[in-house]
Amino acid sequence: MACGEILAHLAAEVEALWYEPGGALLWRRRELRLFGVTFGRQLSIRRHFQVSGRGGVVLGERAAFGPYTYLAAYAPIEIGDDFLSAGPLIVNTGMHDPVTLAPGAGRVKIGARVWCGANVTILAGVTIGDDVVIGAGAVVVEDIPSNVIAAGVPARVLRPLDRSGVERLWSWSAPAQPPLFTK
Repeated sequence: MACGEILAHLAAEVEALWYEPGGALLWRRRELRLFGVTFGRQLSIRRHFQVSGRGGVVLGERAAFGPYTYLAAYAPIEIGDDFLSAGPLIVNTGMHDPVTLAPGAGRVKIGARVWCGANVTILAGVTIGDDVVIGAGAVVVEDIPSNVIAAGVPARVLRPLDRSGVERLWSWSAPAQPPLFTK
């Protein structure tokens, strides 16, 4: 890391201590630009967010990341609009051949309206479709199709996800909304 990147990261982490959804994230945005990350106008990132490698990262509009997110971008990472994750989240495009130990990398593409629960790991070469929920603790090693709920180690499809009757999805970036669920 160059001196400017270190300073931007430290300032972004201090900024995250008082961050509220919808806040400006001035230092985090500066840090992301220094790493060549492309991102939408609305972005929510909690503390301990880290990008390594220079594979190219694209974050969609209204992407939201919980604490302890690590993006290892040795190959491109593309994350769609309205992405939501709890922390920690690991997206690692790096890999090694198990026989020769030769290093390699594989692109990761995550669709729109994807929610990742706590402690999710997404590995190299994976594509996750639109409208997907990845359950807590899952390790995604193979593609996940659109409109499903997946979980487990390794992650597998558990059941379909039908959002056809949903008028609107909750968003951290929207003005105050009434709760969708009540006891």
